[in-house]
Amino acid sequence: MLLITCPVTGNRELVGLSAVRAVVNHADAIAVHVTCPGCGQEHVHRTGRRVEEARRAAALEVAVRRAETLLPA
Repeated sequence: MLLITCPVTGNRELVGLSAVRAVVNHADAIAVHVTCPGCGQEHVHRTGRRVEEARRAAALEVAVRRAETLLPA
């Protein structure tokens, strides 16, 4: 079982292994193609250390920009 977040509806969906269509091993992540039970579309979910680091860096960059606009130097 996998817990995914549907990018169309934004809901978290619990999917079984029968919904997994493909697993692709990339150099920096593993991509899992899953048929979403919520919307019926196929989504690609990536996992891996570098993917998580990139997400954290992007979130930090957004937070810094917001802080700079709220409190100008």
